[in-house]
Amino acid sequence: MIRTVVERASRRRIGLVVILTLLTALLLATPSGAQDSNRVYVLTFDGPVNPILSSYIERAITQAEAESAEAIVLRLDTPGGQVDLTQDIVKAMRSSSVPIIVYVWPTGAMAGSAGTFITLAGHAAGMVSGSTIGAASPVAEGGAELGDTIQQKITNILAADIENLARRRGDKAVEWARSAVTNARAATAQEALSLGVVDAVAEDVPDLLQQLDGFEVEVNGELRPLALADANVIELPMTSPENTLNTLINAIAVPGIAVLLIVLGVQGIISEFSQPGGYMAGTAGFVALLLGMYALGILNANWVGLGFMLLSFIL
Repeated sequence: MIRTVVERASRRRIGLVVILTLLTALLLATPSGAQDSNRVYVLTFDGPVNPILSSYIERAITQAEAESAEAIVLRLDTPGGQVDLTQDIVKAMRSSSVPIIVYVWPTGAMAGSAGTFITLAGHAAGMVSGSTIGAASPVAEGGAELGDTIQQKITNILAADIENLARRRGDKAVEWARSAVTNARAATAQEALSLGVVDAVAEDVPDLLQQLDGFEVEVNGELRPLALADANVIELPMTSPENTLNTLINAIAVPGIAVLLIVLGVQGIISEFSQPGGYMAGTAGFVALLLGMYALGILNANWVGLGFMLLSFIL
């Protein structure tokens, strides 16, 4: 009898301890949960605008929306890229329910050409001292000049597009943005700030978040103040174990590297045919050739020119 009473008392104590433990864990978790809702994801991209950047931004938007993040910061350094791809990126950014802050960084960085459109597409924008933005005039593949008629058509379309992106920033920003397309106009960080093209000149992400805390942005037609004070800043790398291939693709998606891979690939294959037996040179050459051609495909290269280059090796 006494043993039964003791066992019951012990069970009650154990049950009470379990309940108190759960309540304590819940109370301790509440501040953490509040902090998580104030997440700011930070992205970093350096290079030409390519499909890797597009998928990177889309992945960040999906994750940020799923976790109700406060904002996304895109640290950007790009000379520009493909028009159609840039338009897709702009659409994804403008339809995001999580505010996106584009930050031209580090010192010496640029948001050139397509990067200007991406910066203006942000719900807010900042630049670091010593960075530049602009020179968004359209050029043909490889940097060649377009024909007069095509040049005028594309310029007018892009000028209208960039005006729409800059309109919420005021008349000075609209005038500058149009001139960036029609006259390849560029601006320093301080000039861009004075024109209203960007909202802050900040030395790093914490400085940027501090300056933009409380800043009102328009997200899908609704005005929303940014709550960036004491934000939980989370770096979202472009590469991860599951998308390691993107690291390689982004590294080789540079014209000089792509051409070098093709040259090395052709030389390896020629070496294999001239001195057969090892297979190493031929295999390495074949892989390099495939990587180079794939990289040029991403860069939207002129395949006629590539054909002449390959023909020169054969002859």
